[in-house]
Amino acid sequence: MYLIKKSFNLLAVASILSFSLIASLYAKEQPPVGSKPSNFQVPKTSTMQLDNGLKVTFIPYGTTPKATIRLITNTGNIDDGNQPWLADLSYEMLRQGTKTQSAKEIAENIASMGGQINSSVAMDSSWLGVDVLSEFSTNAIDVLADMVLNPALASSDLTRIKTDRTRQLKVQLSQPGNIASQAFYKAIYANHPYGELYPSEESLSGISGDDISQYLANNLVAGRSHLYISGVFEQASLSEKIASAFSSWQKGQAKKSMSVISQTGPKLIMLERENSPQSTIRLGLAAIAPDHPDALAMSMMNTLLGGAFSSRITSNIREDKGYTYSPYSTVVNRVNSGVWFQSADITLESTGAALTEVFNEINLLAKTPPSKEELDGIKNYMAGIFVLRNSSRAAVINQLSFIELHQLSDTYLKDYVANVYNVTPKEISEMASKYLTPEKMTLVVVGDKAQLTPQLKAVKSLEAYW
Repeated sequence: MYLIKKSFNLLAVASILSFSLIASLYAKEQPPVGSKPSNFQVPKTSTMQLDNGLKVTFIPYGTTPKATIRLITNTGNIDDGNQPWLADLSYEMLRQGTKTQSAKEIAENIASMGGQINSSVAMDSSWLGVDVLSEFSTNAIDVLADMVLNPALASSDLTRIKTDRTRQLKVQLSQPGNIASQAFYKAIYANHPYGELYPSEESLSGISGDDISQYLANNLVAGRSHLYISGVFEQASLSEKIASAFSSWQKGQAKKSMSVISQTGPKLIMLERENSPQSTIRLGLAAIAPDHPDALAMSMMNTLLGGAFSSRITSNIREDKGYTYSPYSTVVNRVNSGVWFQSADITLESTGAALTEVFNEINLLAKTPPSKEELDGIKNYMAGIFVLRNSSRAAVINQLSFIELHQLSDTYLKDYVANVYNVTPKEISEMASKYLTPEKMTLVVVGDKAQLTPQLKAVKSLEAYW
């Protein structure tokens, strides 16, 4: 008996020592706690302006012998008029060749410089640009200027592009997420261009070569454009080349401001998708613009509530309840406006329950500030993401153009990280209370109406929507 007890004691001691050793080794394997990110170091820039109003900003960045050149213009779908996607087609036509070079020749020319041509059209701002090896920067300026000043605008190219876009349109409007987004923005912005995401097939097919020419003449002008060069380059030679290449470009008319009048709820829009196994929702409302004093705290509130994988709504209806796979909330920035919305594809029979949880999370945050520990995690996440997001030539251009578009302070980039860490739990709660008013929201639901209607009528927070 004594021997058995002694053996048991030795075994217990050995087990404890073994466990302690494993725990010690495990502890040593854990990654170190990250330090507080430093403020973003804004690269030194220099800017010049041509007589026709074209601004040019040089951004020495990095050591890799490459340069990113982007011509950003204050235009986009905001200037489509009653022809959605006119801006998209116009910028695509710029890439189809010039009066002296075909699209193939331009592509091969830029490829020989170690780069490629890209373009992007957004609601308020669009760009045409190239990435090339530094030694070919001045050559790239010639190509870019030729594309802007002497586009071929061949009718055969437009016909082909419209055919491709019509095919894309049919695919996009067959997807419930796009259907929901289209209805949501239309409900928020009514007849303002911000509310027009997609054209009809008839409208798209009706866009003519004259429409393209007129759009470019009115909107792609020097006085509304800013040329950014980021990377490694020889500034003196580039300045001279830019001045000569773009000197004949017309200044054009200044951008006309367009008032934004948003619509408030409560509003419920149900779109039929019979026998669908899931529902697609957009729940939100018009919010503040990026130049508003509350914009940063609003963004942080969104991240904590539903804008990150570890956010409250995501943890609730994805991790805990299993109602949906990929919910998210976001703040969409527009000039002089903004939108907040929660998005999700939800198992059909769980739609009402999921919406109940979303409203519960909104109301809880509006009434109760988050803990310091929870907010600290959001601060570290946002500060770290901000620094990482600016760690490339193109990213720095994006940030500088964002500041110009929304007329933000010159200290926006430099002070961003510090400002993130200055936000308090009380301010986060105030953002939810101040801006996320359930009674003013619009809810769009795409799914089987017969199965969804009784669920939605049972959601207490939706009583005023009917």
